[in-house]
Amino acid sequence: MAFVAVATLWSLRGPVAAVDDGKGERFNNNEPLEQIDRSRTDADEAATRVPGAAAVLLEALRWRGHTAEQLGLPSRLWCADFMNFVLKHAGSEGTGSRAARSFLKYGQVLSSPRVGALAVLYRGPNSGHVGVVRGTDGDGNPIIVSGNYANKVMQAVVPKSSVLAYVMPPDYVLQNIASAALAKHGGAAR
Repeated sequence: MAFVAVATLWSLRGPVAAVDDGKGERFNNNEPLEQIDRSRTDADEAATRVPGAAAVLLEALRWRGHTAEQLGLPSRLWCADFMNFVLKHAGSEGTGSRAARSFLKYGQVLSSPRVGALAVLYRGPNSGHVGVVRGTDGDGNPIIVSGNYANKVMQAVVPKSSVLAYVMPPDYVLQNIASAALAKHGGAAR
């Protein structure tokens, strides 16, 4: 009996609709706050809108999930190879060395992590690991994107105590990257 009453009431009033009383305005605009890159071409175009260091991060992110073999890199100890690969594909050059610690002398040493800077990590007295800083967690540990992390290009939070240095690539490298991104897209930054 109750079902019949509800069905009858619904048929008389029609489907219930939300009433715009002006209080729900914050839900009226559902456009994203920032553009979401959906393809490699979108990521290329995004690189024209950011400074060189952020373009290094975008290039590294583009290869997440890839293995050394997929990138054409040596299959052992390839984090520095990946960093050189990223810098080359972004439009400049890296150290040319297979040693992660070669990036300690690559640019300007920073006192704290910065997006797009390189983080050189301690992995024993004569070895290391290198990746691009994406951000930090709530405890100040850097979030880096690097090659040869679980045999893939991956993002990971690493302990800040393992960081030997944060290094911003040299200005000429950042300028080359910005110029390459602009040239690739007709010289017009958005």
